[in-house]
Amino acid sequence: MGHQVKTMILCSICSLPSVARRLCRTHYSQAWHSKTLHNHLGISEKDAFEAKIEKTENCWVWKGTKNQYGYGIFMLVGGKTVRAHRYSYELYKGEIPPNKIIMHQCDNPPCVNPDHLCIGTKAQNNADTAKKRRHNYGTDHWNGRLSNEDIAMICASTETQPVLALRYGVNQSHISRIKNKLTRA
Repeated sequence: MGHQVKTMILCSICSLPSVARRLCRTHYSQAWHSKTLHNHLGISEKDAFEAKIEKTENCWVWKGTKNQYGYGIFMLVGGKTVRAHRYSYELYKGEIPPNKIIMHQCDNPPCVNPDHLCIGTKAQNNADTAKKRRHNYGTDHWNGRLSNEDIAMICASTETQPVLALRYGVNQSHISRIKNKLTRA
């Protein structure tokens, strides 16, 4: 199975728009009839990848398929899919060590600019995410129960932690972390 691209690829012989194997309709037909199609390779994996990138001043924005979080998905020959930013890192910078991830320094999930990508650990990525407040907090979180107003009320309250925990429907230890400004204070 070859790669499909939506950008125009030109014939390697005459520079007219190609239909397959980097050949225009005329040259493809000639190669087919002369049984020399095997001499004309299809689009390379790298060319297919680069055809799905829009290079802006800063980011290289992935224009192909994306997952629900906005990260690019690239299909390799054979049907295996990989995240586009990981493919970009390996293509332009080198191998990704085992148990490492690729982090975006630009915080733009569809970006595949190798200058914006760096190797890190899951712990480093989570710390970076928390530091930049990119996670959902409070009632925006799928399991969030406390609004920012609730947090302010808990911090200002003189009631005991077990009473506050019952009132807000959370564990007493969570109230303790809020009171001690260890979380969302």
